[in-house]
Amino acid sequence: MDKRKEFILKALSDSDEEIRKVAAQALEKLELRGRLDFLEKNIKTGSKLEKLRSIYAIGGLRGKRIVEILTGALKDPVEDVRATALRMLSDVWDERVLPYLVESLKDPSPVVRRVAIDGIGNFRDHRLLKPLLQMLKDPDPGVVERAIEIIGRIGDRRCENAMLYFMVKGNNRMKVLAIKALGEMDGER
Repeated sequence: MDKRKEFILKALSDSDEEIRKVAAQALEKLELRGRLDFLEKNIKTGSKLEKLRSIYAIGGLRGKRIVEILTGALKDPVEDVRATALRMLSDVWDERVLPYLVESLKDPSPVVRRVAIDGIGNFRDHRLLKPLLQMLKDPDPGVVERAIEIIGRIGDRRCENAMLYFMVKGNNRMKVLAIKALGEMDGER
């Protein structure tokens, strides 16, 4: 990392403003990586606020260790910590996080389930339809609405009957989302 840091520090003196700006951002990320042990400890044992700040701090970083730290936070007893960790994991856009997103659909908190569905929506993977369809039975209307929206984004016609059901039986938001989904669906079965 010292070699990277050396080159980035030199870039801070570049005559081009954009290069200086990007170098400052890169240096900030390098410094965060240098503090990962401290941030990980905060996430495991800190107060709620320390946990949240630390999760947000590493949220812009990528890599196996970041995924491990964030997935560890999914076991936290505090709903906000789990939801925030899940939100940061969702932004990783790495298929390694999919099992954690799907598993979080079973979380007792509707807030966490909503965040999990939103994260799944980043992938548009037809294999995710089965767990999304299960979420249409969730007691929380917000969870159902998000599931309808993501199913619509995937656009798989195999979900047509479910969308027709919510178009007729759902609340107004569900009806709107179901109608949109029906318009997005492909024409093949």
